[in-house]
Amino acid sequence: MKPTRKPILITSHRFSRFAAFCALILIALPFQAWGKSMTGRVVSVDAGDNITIMNDKDKLYKIRLADIDSPELKQSFGHEARKFTTELTFDKRVRVNYKVADYHGRLIGDVVLPNGKLLNEEVVRYGYAWHYRVKRPPSPVLSNLEYMAWKNKMGLWVETNPIPPWEFRRGGEPPTPPDKDDYTDYDEIFSYGIIGNPKTRIYYWPLCSDYPSDIPGALIFGSKLEAETLGFRHSRGCPE
Repeated sequence: MKPTRKPILITSHRFSRFAAFCALILIALPFQAWGKSMTGRVVSVDAGDNITIMNDKDKLYKIRLADIDSPELKQSFGHEARKFTTELTFDKRVRVNYKVADYHGRLIGDVVLPNGKLLNEEVVRYGYAWHYRVKRPPSPVLSNLEYMAWKNKMGLWVETNPIPPWEFRRGGEPPTPPDKDDYTDYDEIFSYGIIGNPKTRIYYWPLCSDYPSDIPGALIFGSKLEAETLGFRHSRGCPE
């Protein structure tokens, strides 16, 4: 039986208790089933997990690859990840399956390459991204690809303790949790720290005075509205 490898988390501030267990819990977010599709030519690659396409009407769309997280450009392997994605996509026609756009207007979805393979999977397969576990249930395919890349020391996994990009982006204080799904920054979902207790149906964020250090089977939400739509209410210890 192969060992289960957990994402490496670097904890450096008082809200690190959330980061320490975020990879171990079930996640519920609005970024799930794909409902829309479009095709276009890739005209730029901003990062290993960010591309821009132009459709047949010359309209530009920014795409954020779902369920993966590539190193930031200022991190080790950030430029290598962008180069890898560029080689697979630039000036090629791709299909994007998506459902929503995040706060930055990026479509969150899967990118299908001309050969039928998923770009999201290829980036993880060759060690240029982590599996970004922000969907319930986490993708078993991406989990396995990440494990195999780590086992074979592909790409960023040649390093002993690579820092996940969501930790690299984390500041001294957590960002303000969004009230609505439209305000959600896909890159900051872990940093928001909005978690819910499935037994009590109460949710919290880091500024709540009673923010828990651990919740068995906890859920992560992308916004307060999503938690409340699913029948959760915020703790009395949370600021209004």
